[in-house]
Order: sequence, then C-alpha cells, then structure tokens
Amino acid sequence: MRMLTLLLTLLLGGCQVEARSPAVPLDYQLHGPEGRPRSLEQAAGQLAGADVIMVGELHGHQAIHRFQADLLARLLTQPRPLTLAMEQFSRDRQPVLDDYLAGRLGEDAFIEQANAWPGYRSHYRPLVELARRKGIEVLAANAPRHIVRCIGREGPAYLDRLPASHRAWVAERLTLTDDGYKARFMASRHHGQAPTEFQFAAQTSWDDTMAESIANYLQAHPGYRVMLTVGRFHIGDGQGTAQRLLQRMPGLKLALLYPVVPGESAPPPPLWRLAVDTPPALPAGGPPLALPQDEPDC
Repeated sequence: MRMLTLLLTLLLGGCQVEARSPAVPLDYQLHGPEGRPRSLEQAAGQLAGADVIMVGELHGHQAIHRFQADLLARLLTQPRPLTLAMEQFSRDRQPVLDDYLAGRLGEDAFIEQANAWPGYRSHYRPLVELARRKGIEVLAANAPRHIVRCIGREGPAYLDRLPASHRAWVAERLTLTDDGYKARFMASRHHGQAPTEFQFAAQTSWDDTMAESIANYLQAHPGYRVMLTVGRFHIGDGQGTAQRLLQRMPGLKLALLYPVVPGESAPPPPLWRLAVDTPPALPAGGPPLALPQDEPDC
C-alpha cells in the first residue's frame, strides 16, 4: 500500500461565499472565530493584522478554491505586502515556479515541470495567475512527494542518506513527539488500517516543511505576511502546520480558516469557519499523490 494514500483522507468540507451579484447565490459563508458571519470585505479587514493566513481546503472543492482566489484578491488591495504560499508545490520546483511568474516559461511547460497537482487549471490556476498579474511571489512550501513517500517507507533516517542539496528540500527538524496532532493522525484509518510511526513521520514532514518555508521567508522579508493554501487536516484544531510554525516563530499572529460541510461541527475558536455545501462526486480524499513515473525510487 502506498504511503501517500495513507496520509489521511481529508474529509469533505464546504463553504459559502459572498454573492457577486444579487442574482448569484452564495456558495460559501465565512464566520469569524466568535461565530458571526463575515462578508469577504469584513473578513479581509479583520485579517489585515494577521502575519499568516492559512486557508484550509478540501482538495477539489470548487467553492473553496473560489474563496481562496477571492480572498487573495481582496488582501492584495491592502497596503501590507503579501506573499502566497502553497502546499501544492514543493521546494525543489521553486525555480520552475519563479520562471513562470517572471514570464520565462510557458504555462504548459510550467504545469509539467512543476509537477502541478491534478486539476491545477480549475483549482489553482486562478491563484497563480493573480499572483503573476500583481507581481507577488509564490512560495513553493511543501516537501517533494517522492521524498515524503520514502520517509513513509523507511522512516526519518532516510533523510540522512540524501545529498545536502536534496536534504534541503525537507525541513531541517521534524516534529516527532507525541503531541495532539500525532494522536489525531494515528487515530485515523485508511482501508481499516491504522497508520504507522513511519507514516506519521512522512505526514509531519509536510507540516514541518511548510512551516519552516514560511518561517524562513518571513525572517528574510520583515513586514511581509503570507497566505497559505493547505489541506484542512493540516490546520485542524490549530495543530499541524500552524502549531509547527508557532514553534519556530512564537510571536506570529495566525488566522486559520477551516472549511466545513453540512452536518459537521464548527471548528473551535480561534479558527474561522468556512461553511460550504457538499458537492456531488467530490472524492473524499485529496488529489492522487502517487509517485510520478520519472521520479527516482528510494
């Protein structure tokens, strides 16, 4: 069984959005940490003071992807500089992403060379194109999938065998302690089986790498803020990526936006709730993250 298929099913979630015109129904609705509804304009104003805004997603949920693009556009009207960080691109592909944003690479080549996730054109292209038009950076925040898979098979010691250039694609330090995030991950089931310690090491390699990527960027760019697009499991209960970022930069002001679908409980404060409908035919998990055929084995 491939490790990456065991890195948690990201349960369906939903959101409702501010109508673009009276004739267009809402498809997401954002609620602040205290539970009161917020329009997109109100939310952007309240989020202006956050250093990092993590927008959780149910991969492939179109309303959530629309909300991410709508929020980014609104935040970019504010004076404080903003950088977009994305779980959907890994550190080793940062040069490819930079070349595309700078106009040195065509879109088809970018999608291929960046190993863009399935559904990129409908789900993530609006974010990247907005960043390109506005001239802001996009941070490829995640660890490469093939390295994560090998950690899941062989454990964190696999990282010690990597050359220095490849080792830098994963966080220097992995959080392997028995914290609440680990308990939540280990309690999950996939095809009736519980995850292993190695699979948790793989899971947290995503979280620690995304957290380290953001921390390194903010330390190098004082005064900036970051908006991260990330699967909602990674920020649930304020754990995962959010917790690991605060361990690295304790003074940061974080805002966590967590999507839910009908029948699910609201996330606990201080998380925001992004309420969305359950769309038909949305897979329960994220996009297929199987190892690309051109990637080396462990």
